[in-house]
Amino acid sequence: MKLFVSKMPSLRGVKNIARFQQALNAALPATGLDLDAQGEIHIIFVTTPRMIALNALHLHHQGDTDVITYDLRAEEDDFQLPPEAGEKTLAEIFVCPEVAKRQAPQFNETPSRELFRYAAHGLLHLAGEDDLTPEALASMRQAEQRVLSYAEKLGHDLSIFL
Repeated sequence: MKLFVSKMPSLRGVKNIARFQQALNAALPATGLDLDAQGEIHIIFVTTPRMIALNALHLHHQGDTDVITYDLRAEEDDFQLPPEAGEKTLAEIFVCPEVAKRQAPQFNETPSRELFRYAAHGLLHLAGEDDLTPEALASMRQAEQRVLSYAEKLGHDLSIFL
């Protein structure tokens, strides 16, 4: 499995995308994902207006949100996109740095660590974690912390991205 991090060209303020990608790659074992799976996961930083549009279009929710995960491995209504030549994309995870900046103080967190948590959250959804019930949400929060701690234990500085 390969992990890629990118951003919308118009998005400002995100620094060290390569370091963010390195830290996430290092933390992948803590997610529970099958690291031997063939394919790619793309994490894309988007602006608030783009996140609002994605949230409305695909989830039918009003307003922005922190992270939206599209698991492209899933079959819905017996419809599956035909595979393309070469490696296929397993998932796309859209993350909004502006939401991380706004919400971080509410959780006594730095915006950069909050941003990393959002990416970890998306990866954990791909690994089967859910957050739809209070019990599942508690499990998700523990798993997010496990991924953050794993990256920091390996020496990655999660405070340098915003």
